[in-house]
Amino acid sequence: MKIQLWRQFLLISALSCVLFIACADKNKQAHESDKMSAVSERVDESGLLVKEFDLNADQKADVFKFYKETVDEENNKSMALVKRELDLNGDGKIDVTSIYLDNGDLSTEAFDLDFDGRIDLVDYYAKGQIIKKAVDFAFDEKSDMFKYYLRGQLVRVEKDRNGDSRIDQWEYYKDGELERIGRDMDSDGEVDTWSLSKDEKQIEQADETKEETDLGEDEAVEEKPEATAEEAINENVDEAKAEEMKKAAEEAEKKVEEQTTEQAQ
Repeated sequence: MKIQLWRQFLLISALSCVLFIACADKNKQAHESDKMSAVSERVDESGLLVKEFDLNADQKADVFKFYKETVDEENNKSMALVKRELDLNGDGKIDVTSIYLDNGDLSTEAFDLDFDGRIDLVDYYAKGQIIKKAVDFAFDEKSDMFKYYLRGQLVRVEKDRNGDSRIDQWEYYKDGELERIGRDMDSDGEVDTWSLSKDEKQIEQADETKEETDLGEDEAVEEKPEATAEEAINENVDEAKAEEMKKAAEEAEKKVEEQTTEQAQ
């Protein structure tokens, strides 16, 4: 209970911080862009070209863009962006990490939602669309909720309710609405009960509703707790925080482009 409330407090505080970061520069004079430090370049230990940008003129880089050399079918060489790291609050820790495919498409995007140096949310993309979200609610650096999307729409949510690294609750969605919920009550990896979403009334005992899963362990665990209002609140806060961080990242990218253009002139 206390952990959940503390997490909620941290995320709301961090959300306010990101909102401040994203909006602060809009009120500055245009000539302040001249104060930005020039981009610096280096080659990291893996051979990637790293371009560093200081967008708030504090003499510390807050945007890091990683490039690798690629060769097309006609043997033409070019530099492709493969990773971008952002420090949104200036504490020296990376808050957003974006990974790109060779064709420039976004592959994954990881977020430290509460600025504690640990990843809380990872978004997975395919052909420009979100296909999966992995969320860590327990501050243990292990994802305990997974959201799956089809053509950008939520279709399934899987949860580890008791922290044993096994999925024990499945939620299925249709047209964006929760349709049914399956629960594993004995940690055997299979649904034991199905409930309707509206009234949570048990509608059947599920004997073989999922494919058999090799769990590697046989010991039983205690019955899973019901979902709480706190979980729903935390989930919504996480989603809102991630969206604000994406907006802040977009603002940072615009500044990088402006800085690069100015230096090229």
